[in-house]
Amino acid sequence: MSIITSVKIQEKDKNRCNVMVDGEFSFSLSIDLIIKYGIKKDVDIINLPIDEIKKEDSKIYALNLAVKYLSRSLKTKKQVVTYLNNKGFDYDVISFVVDKLKEYNYINDEEYAKRYLETKSNSEGKRLSDYKLMMKGIKKTDIDSARENVDIDSKESAFLIAQKKIKNKEITIENLSKVYRCLVGKGFSYEEANFAISKLKEDVID
Repeated sequence: MSIITSVKIQEKDKNRCNVMVDGEFSFSLSIDLIIKYGIKKDVDIINLPIDEIKKEDSKIYALNLAVKYLSRSLKTKKQVVTYLNNKGFDYDVISFVVDKLKEYNYINDEEYAKRYLETKSNSEGKRLSDYKLMMKGIKKTDIDSARENVDIDSKESAFLIAQKKIKNKEITIENLSKVYRCLVGKGFSYEEANFAISKLKEDVID
């Protein structure tokens, strides 16, 4: 027999309990599962579906960790999966958590892309933004869909950046070339970069 000798609430986490079996620490569980399965002193764990209980506990624990992780800032599905994977959770647990977070709309890659584009529209071109979002695990279809719902004038954004770069400098071929390269490096298209350079020239003429 393997008898539960004590069930104590953890000092650092009042929502979890340490379960002692035959006088030694055996495992920890959420209080909800302790109550649900009637886990208490003098119970023989042979009469309990321990593996099932531990699996259920892992899902609850992982979900709570993920929610706390998301409370700091919006995250992509890939970021959440990486976070939980680094915590040592297995594929089944992570899949469960991701499905729940999607159900609660706690993770929404299209919404993440939309907010990112709204924030970065005046500092990054489409090519760079798309690349960075895809590196975060967001599908191109979600990025394109998000872009349709964001009011971005890429040419005007390129021009605003060009103005900042050329500020207090002479409009010379050398300086304009540097601005042009900067814009292309930030992911703006050649057409958008040319537009910005042409407009800088027009402003000087005016």
